[in-house]
Amino acid sequence: MATRALFLNCTLRKSPSRSQTQPLIDKAIELFRLRGVESEVIRVIDHHIEQAYWEDWESDAKAGDDDWPDILARIMSADIVIIATPITGGMCSSAAHVILEKLSLLDELVEDRGQFAFYGRVAGVIVTGAEDGAHHVASRILFLMSRLGFTIPPNCETYWLGPAGTGPGYIQSHGERHFHTNKVLRYMVENCTFFARLLERNPIPTDLVRCAEEARAESDSEVTFKVNVHTPSLRYRRVQTFGPKGAAAPASDARDPEPVG
Repeated sequence: MATRALFLNCTLRKSPSRSQTQPLIDKAIELFRLRGVESEVIRVIDHHIEQAYWEDWESDAKAGDDDWPDILARIMSADIVIIATPITGGMCSSAAHVILEKLSLLDELVEDRGQFAFYGRVAGVIVTGAEDGAHHVASRILFLMSRLGFTIPPNCETYWLGPAGTGPGYIQSHGERHFHTNKVLRYMVENCTFFARLLERNPIPTDLVRCAEEARAESDSEVTFKVNVHTPSLRYRRVQTFGPKGAAAPASDARDPEPVG
């Protein structure tokens, strides 16, 4: 089976408007093609993604209009997932933030595997924009994706930045001729391809459930909180308290957390 890359273009321009980020994605697609990797692009802003929590989403009459389940299925079928975003105010775009929030809802172990859902997949980042912020945006995205189980290869981010102030974008500035961007783009493609194929041959064997059980046996009491999405003034409520096996949890751990305003 061919290695598959999925690009999530998080431009804020709907199709068919021109995206300054798409030409850099296109260069990456061609480089992947030369290495036998098939690519697909989703322009996130063209889709309706419901932003409610799962509890609300499941009871929402409009859940059938949500494109997220289909997008998630395409993410799960990819070997390489690359978030491509412009810089807006020194941060990733709002479309990219929505994707990161939705991915974060899968921050739970898959019990039969003992791993997070995104284990075995490789992550990369493409950033375009004016002035500065590419390193900051890439680091925030890659940190979150790593925590969710994606493998982060070395040099898996590429970026293009324009001069300070409002000015021409990647297309008008002929960013396709920029040496550093073209160099780090090849770093990203080579390393993402290598690690995707490495993981296909050698899946990560770590059983995180076993690791948690070992940690619990040697640790003091642990307190688990669940997000309370229906009462904004009280962001969290306690749902479980336990200690090392065979030990009772301290009584002080039974107190409710302070409300967060």
